Amino acid sequence: SIGTFHAICARILRVEAEFTTRTRDYLIFDTTDQQTVVKQALDELNLDDKRYNPRSMLNYISSAKNELIGPQDYPANDYRAEIVRRIYLRYDDLLKANNARDFDDLLMHTVQLFQEHPDVLARYQRRYHHILVDEFQDTNMAQYRLVKLLAGERRNLFAVGDPDQSIYAFRGADYRNVQRFREDFPEAQMILLEQNYRSHQAILDAATGVIDRNPG
Repeated sequence: SIGTFHAICARILRVEAEFTTRTRDYLIFDTTDQQTVVKQALDELNLDDKRYNPRSMLNYISSAKNELIGPQDYPANDYRAEIVRRIYLRYDDLLKANNARDFDDLLMHTVQLFQEHPDVLARYQRRYHHILVDEFQDTNMAQYRLVKLLAGERRNLFAVGDPDQSIYAFRGADYRNVQRFREDFPEAQMILLEQNYRSHQAILDAATGVIDRNPG
């Protein structure tokens, strides 16, 4: 689950703090804390928080982190994107100054830790021999990359999901991770669960009729 992902990453980042940019006793900022930091960044950059709504800026930053895009790599393709990039950079600096992370950092920083320190990754690969992820269609790119790294050479990954049921795109979920799993783990056995015990046939037929029109 999403909560399990964050809990595991929070623990890993505390245990492996010496390899990261935060100390073991780092803080985890909630939404209110994050908005306070964004407002501080806006103030320091002399930007109007009515024109650049803190909540909207946080959504841009969160989406970038879910795609594993750091502030330095944020694509500034137009003026607004350049403003978001500047806010993201300052926001990130302020989190560091406060020895803090937000929830998206827990995932992104763990992926960065594993990518930059293969020896640390190897320890966790030896610890987790088998991995099961439920609701796989609701994972984001950071979660997918994390799971793929942990699966390592054993490749013992059990993914349970249905791309036709993805409903959490607003918080970064990417139904295409189901297809990525098929491409990255072509040897995986597919088990179809085709018996439905919760819905009448008329509901299933209607849902299928809607889904059939979706080219994705």
